[in-house]
Amino acid sequence: MEVRLRYYEILEEDLVMELEWVKEEFEILFDSKIEKLSEMDKKIATDLLIYILENTDVHDNFILLDILEEATDIIEKSYPTLFN
Repeated sequence: MEVRLRYYEILEEDLVMELEWVKEEFEILFDSKIEKLSEMDKKIATDLLIYILENTDVHDNFILLDILEEATDIIEKSYPTLFN
């Protein structure tokens, strides 16, 4: 039981670190040009989020799914002009 519990803790820690990286990438890519975003910027942002959502395995774990959903919501709210 202890091993299984630790496994999910490790998955959660890994997901949180990966999502922090994604948030940082959005800051690097889009913060400096938030006033003048191109269609290419919007496509890149959308493609990044779609890639993360499709390729992040949450192992049917609702806690991990909630973390993923919360992170993508934060990104979408932080950059509303990218996702209109």
